[in-house]
Amino acid sequence: MGKAIGLGGVFIHLKGDSKAFFDWYEKYLGLDFSAYGTGFITGNQLMVITFKRDDNPDMPYLNLRVDHLDEIIQFLKKDQIEIISDIAEYDYGKFATFKDPFGNVIELWEADEKAYQEMVQKELDSYKVNKTPKV
Repeated sequence: MGKAIGLGGVFIHLKGDSKAFFDWYEKYLGLDFSAYGTGFITGNQLMVITFKRDDNPDMPYLNLRVDHLDEIIQFLKKDQIEIISDIAEYDYGKFATFKDPFGNVIELWEADEKAYQEMVQKELDSYKVNKTPKV
């Protein structure tokens, strides 16, 4: 039987005028846009798909993988972008959260790919046994 092998698209509604939103994310995160949005067509894609979002207003709507988190956070701070949580380091990578000028809370993640893949495999194996969601 066939199975899902990845994401083809994620359709989210973030606050902000599309043109201003595209321009801002191109400037600060280097995203390339088409008329429909952005996408990632190169590199290893690692992600967690969470089907429930916490009601905490500082909970991110989107987590983007980045290559140099320290540089990006310094760039955001230089332009006085609100940092919700500064860089935190874990075995599987570094994270930081900011609020864009449109009011959207965004999390950035510089992954340790090998550690992340190992951690997720353990979680998948554990869930197959326990079948207990954490969200």
